[in-house]
Amino acid sequence: MNKNEKILEEIRRQAFIRADEHRRNEKNRQDTRYTLDVLEQFTGLPRQELETIAANVRVNHEPEAIEFFSVKNQLRVVSAGLVLSCLFVWAASRLIL
Repeated sequence: MNKNEKILEEIRRQAFIRADEHRRNEKNRQDTRYTLDVLEQFTGLPRQELETIAANVRVNHEPEAIEFFSVKNQLRVVSAGLVLSCLFVWAASRLIL
């Protein structure tokens, strides 16, 4: 496969990925609309209040995903790696001596 064919294949691959993301996002928006419609009927709460609740729930659930990439967690991973490396070097040096 030549370079141009690889580029075209990658373009197609990324286009399908993007299309799937758009479909998934639209389905999520549609599910949210349906849920808010039902809640509006059953609870009697105004639509604006339900949308505020939905926005607050989204905000409160996003930090979990972002927390993985926090500086604190990155430092923990690096520190654990350094500790394991030091232990490995120490154990190897004890075996050599």
